[in-house]
Amino acid sequence: MLSLFEHPWLLFPILLVGLMLVTEVGLRLRQASLGMDEERQSLIESARDGLTVLLSLLLGFSFPMAQPHHEQRRQLVTDEANAIATVDQRAQMLPEPFRGKILQLLRVYVDARLEFAKGDLHDLRVQAAIDHAKHLQNEMLQQTAMLVQQNPNVVTPLFVQALGGLGDMIEQRLAAGEKRIPSAIWLALILISVLTSLVVGYSMRHRYLLAMFVLPLTVAIVLALVSELDSPRSGFIRVEQQSMERLQLDLRMEVAPAP
Repeated sequence: MLSLFEHPWLLFPILLVGLMLVTEVGLRLRQASLGMDEERQSLIESARDGLTVLLSLLLGFSFPMAQPHHEQRRQLVTDEANAIATVDQRAQMLPEPFRGKILQLLRVYVDARLEFAKGDLHDLRVQAAIDHAKHLQNEMLQQTAMLVQQNPNVVTPLFVQALGGLGDMIEQRLAAGEKRIPSAIWLALILISVLTSLVVGYSMRHRYLLAMFVLPLTVAIVLALVSELDSPRSGFIRVEQQSMERLQLDLRMEVAPAP
């Protein structure tokens, strides 16, 4: 059930149909009830109005939870592109043959980080991209260690500092991808939506298709949109990788001078 919230394209129709069926169940329970006087009708309508207000507040509360997660993931893509660009700039000042080797590793590293953005975090291809990026980092560190031993210079400490930031960016983007709306909140939203739809159906004196359709449609749209923002790898709203793609193009266009 909880994995459904990671697939907004599937969540929307299931919620829409499910809540409409719940509304229909409420209506049929009302039709099967005997002796519904005006006092009871008034109490049911009051409960319906209170649940509708509560559901509106909960739906409004869910947006501020999902939106910052989405914005953080977008910002981290730009931050990582800037961090890699800094490594590239400082690597340009290193002596050969270390300069050429590190720049070549850096180009492959950007490819691996773009591969990381494709698919689910639990996808084997994504996990392989993470392992590949860490391996490339270790290779660049090994090249730097050899440089320190053979030809130390004032640029090396600056380069090592910039290179160390790449590992931090990997972990930050992983943590941001794992930051999701808690399952308990999703369950509360669904339960309140179901209860509200049931009471709405029960409060109807006759079957009004428009009234039975509006609430389920509204809830389905809002929760699907929240799920889109909360699911950066499986929905239609994806975290764009323009910064990394521009960096990839820039690194490929760099022409290393002949040694």
